[in-house]
Amino acid sequence: MRWPFTHYGTGTLFGVSGFFLALWALGETVSGIGSWMLVLLGLTGLAGTLWFFRDPERRASGGDLDLVSPADGMVSDLVTVEDPDLGGTALRVGIFLSVVDVHVNRVPCAGTVTARNRRQGKFLDARDPRCIDENQAATIVLRRGDGRSIGVRQITGLIARRIVCPVEVGDHFERAERYGMIQFGSRTELLVHQVDVADVKVRVGERVKGGETLLLAMHPVGGVPTGA
Repeated sequence: MRWPFTHYGTGTLFGVSGFFLALWALGETVSGIGSWMLVLLGLTGLAGTLWFFRDPERRASGGDLDLVSPADGMVSDLVTVEDPDLGGTALRVGIFLSVVDVHVNRVPCAGTVTARNRRQGKFLDARDPRCIDENQAATIVLRRGDGRSIGVRQITGLIARRIVCPVEVGDHFERAERYGMIQFGSRTELLVHQVDVADVKVRVGERVKGGETLLLAMHPVGGVPTGA
């Protein structure tokens, strides 16, 4: 485990931690009940911030055709959509991240970034269905070694208003490698061309771990059923 933070978002970590450390220090200089309140608030806030930025090590199971979850959280929807970033009909796996989940995002498979798109928008609650189309978002498209593409989308929430995605077209990632995060509570989506999906390994309401839980299995190249 990388403890207590990842390099994705250290500026925010140090800024927020500094604020709570200042409250703690201020509490040490005053007297009365206000002193204990400031110290308690400072310590609690600091502990919560460090906990939010935790970055546990993960080991991906399965093989190259199995796609691991890009985020920790709960599967909120499994739907077929027409996605403009991936292009064509895709199966979308939506994952809701609460403020207590690990917020580091990981790539579902090895691949090279062929597109990186940002969408301006609102900051609706990540549990609001409208956030899918209306909130700010960042999408990367990865081309796998077999030539097929998958997409991963980070979406802001009511509290989570900062997407960290230091990715450029041409960057290569290994399976389950870290690529960014969202601060502080949000939604992450996996997008796979419907024709490439062989098996869905999770269900709505299930808890998943980024870089570890298997979400989907893809058909082998040339193994797509006739008429799919």
